[in-house]
Amino acid sequence: MISTIVLGALVAVAAPQGVPGSRFEYASPFPSLPWTKIQSRLARFGVAQEFAAREGVQGRVLWIDGTGNLERCNTGEKVASLMAKIAAVGFNTVVYDVKPIVGRTLYPSKLAPKMTEWKGQSMPADFDALGAMLLEAHKNGLSFFVSLNAFSEGHSYAQRDSGKPGTQFGDPGWGYEHPDLQSVRYSAHPLVAAFTGDMVRLSKERNEWSDGADLAFVTGTSISPTAQLYALLDSSGRVVSLSEEYPSAVGTVLAARGEGIAFLRLYAQPGMSLRLDSVARFLRSGQEQNQIPLMMNPHLDAVRERALSFVEEVLQNYDVDGLLLDDRLRFGGIDSDFSDEARLAFEKYVGREVAWPDDAYKVTYNWNLSTGIEPGPLFDAWLTFRARTMADWVADARKTVDRVRPGTKFGVYAGAWYGAYASYGSNYGSDRLSAGFPFLTRHYRDTGFAGSLDVLITGCYYPVPTTFAAMRRGKPVGRTVEAGGIISNRVARSQCWTYAGIMLSDYRGSTADLQAALQAAAATTQGVMVFDLSHNMDDYWDVFATAFKQPKRAPHEISGLLDAVRKRRALLDASGVQDPPFPFFVGAPLAGF
Repeated sequence: MISTIVLGALVAVAAPQGVPGSRFEYASPFPSLPWTKIQSRLARFGVAQEFAAREGVQGRVLWIDGTGNLERCNTGEKVASLMAKIAAVGFNTVVYDVKPIVGRTLYPSKLAPKMTEWKGQSMPADFDALGAMLLEAHKNGLSFFVSLNAFSEGHSYAQRDSGKPGTQFGDPGWGYEHPDLQSVRYSAHPLVAAFTGDMVRLSKERNEWSDGADLAFVTGTSISPTAQLYALLDSSGRVVSLSEEYPSAVGTVLAARGEGIAFLRLYAQPGMSLRLDSVARFLRSGQEQNQIPLMMNPHLDAVRERALSFVEEVLQNYDVDGLLLDDRLRFGGIDSDFSDEARLAFEKYVGREVAWPDDAYKVTYNWNLSTGIEPGPLFDAWLTFRARTMADWVADARKTVDRVRPGTKFGVYAGAWYGAYASYGSNYGSDRLSAGFPFLTRHYRDTGFAGSLDVLITGCYYPVPTTFAAMRRGKPVGRTVEAGGIISNRVARSQCWTYAGIMLSDYRGSTADLQAALQAAAATTQGVMVFDLSHNMDDYWDVFATAFKQPKRAPHEISGLLDAVRKRRALLDASGVQDPPFPFFVGAPLAGF
């Protein structure tokens, strides 16, 4: 006989003896919403989960992006009405983005100009939005956090339109005025190489002569009148034909001019093989910007100290409950930072001179012009070195918070797929994490800074709420709010409170999925963060009012509770209690590009 067992907010169906039961159970951390099937055993794991459930606490966080909500927060009356609405609906915490990626602030700062315009929205120059938000949040019993973008000091759209009549962005950012402080990217020129080692530069773009190249990939009869010779290659780089006419057969076609003509005549006879190589080049992030934020160089004292100065300035002047560092607490990507300062620091770290950048990695090109990397002998040391650089700065930020305003909560926001973050040099996991990530060597694990945090918010920004729903829809189970929350909670390992973030725009037109996403976020972590007020929030107030019908305090509001969680986790570690196997859901980076 099969019977139904009710366990708090979970309902399980007991299978006959000897038959495995289903790992999917109904969960409802928000009892007023429809119940949702999740993998409850994975969702419940961890001391932080146990304590939050026992104490009946739950983070309910609304994120207010600085640029996206400029006119929602530009008068005292609007702010008062907004904070009253947020509290009435049942949120218990607000995060306000006071230093967006452009680097300007939403409070009067001695370090940066105040933001007064953005995409048709305006903010009075004499209005202190942060001060007004803080005052009204506390009047309404809300916990109030500020968010700062640590290592971004400019916005590519603002730079693009700088000086143009009618620009909607204003000053593009402090970082463009200080190119020497920008992060340095490792880019590479592709080269076509012969068996002898002779090489000719290849254009990085199809159908163009770029960067002084004398060879180019072409699709069409000619890229310019100067193309005088064409080589047809197969997918492995073997020459099929060489002709002064564009080949009619299908394959990879190289066009030549200048030095490329002699090179092809000598080394591209039918039957010969060519290969692709690359030569390194190093560019400031503003020279060839490959993402919206202008990333600065975290290896430079001036950059590190400036980022700490914003932390100190905010905390000296505002009695906020918490401070978060947004998703620009990272390097620009695996290609950053390759400055001279990084090289010298890396050589000091490994104790010898290095072949730069090949000892870290070498950019590779394929015959379709896609790029890859060839890890060098110090690749893992390079990943660890970068993560250590970031962890040391986080430790300095933690000390600054505790020195300037003791008792203020400190946290970070990051993308939920921890597996991608080795590329960004930000190890927000525990320094005792045990998991099967190939990069998670003993040395890399030691860079984990979850223990420096009170709160970790991760962007589980997936439109599918649960693994059960993903399986039904034929979608990747790792790209779900549930999987993102499970991974985030596990990597933090009860060193800080973890709240799963959901993106409101992912659920436009699907209230049922939004409700399920809320259930999944709060079932797998100790709360939920909703991004963002600007995402047509007026359409969803009723959904949140229903979900948050029963008021709850956030875990970070309970004095001493996190200390008790950490002590319990330490006791289990000292007793030799092993974590269960790490659940391997593969997600997406979701870094703030």
